[in-house]
Amino acid sequence: MLTGTILPFVSLITQIFDFLDLTSKLGFSSMALQYGSIINQISPSNILDWILTLADIAGVAAIGLVVAVVYFQSRQRKFAGLIEIFKLLNGKEQREARAMLFEAYRKYKVTGNDSIFDDEFYKEYVNRTISDFNEVGALVKKGLVSTNLFLDVYWNITLRSWNASRIIIQKRRTSRNYNEYMINFEVLASDAEKYKNKRFPSSSVEPF
Repeated sequence: MLTGTILPFVSLITQIFDFLDLTSKLGFSSMALQYGSIINQISPSNILDWILTLADIAGVAAIGLVVAVVYFQSRQRKFAGLIEIFKLLNGKEQREARAMLFEAYRKYKVTGNDSIFDDEFYKEYVNRTISDFNEVGALVKKGLVSTNLFLDVYWNITLRSWNASRIIIQKRRTSRNYNEYMINFEVLASDAEKYKNKRFPSSSVEPF
């Protein structure tokens, strides 16, 4: 149907341009006669078909434009999300904080005393690390960063950081009676665990 209505429409446009060219050469009376001749050749049903065809074309174009805008906005948001994750996990202070968290964990493994994580020296580093990963987990959860793309790069450090801090996170959940404490970090670590089991089942994720 689309082809059947477009071809007559193109023919009409051609006639109209011929008519406009003619008006520059003829007087008003001749112009009126020529215009009347063109109108007489057009049936109301054809006019309706052309209008509907134009509406269909405009609708398809509008949908395509919306899809393109949404796609590029999504790409832009995910790129911004990646930049934010890079800042949260790859800065000098962030790497230093993880190193101190791992050191506290090693001392905990030797002594069994989980108060080391709340020690005045280590507490700042512990809090920074778990807060950073919790924020990253929120970004991934909201779809601002692809889960697979994140895990391709950070699955190991995510699991090591979770394994090092899990004991203090669980302790704080109990003491605060708040099971959602650092929940985004936990979900992120769970995804990283699944990724590891599928891709690198024999890899160590001990925080040493």
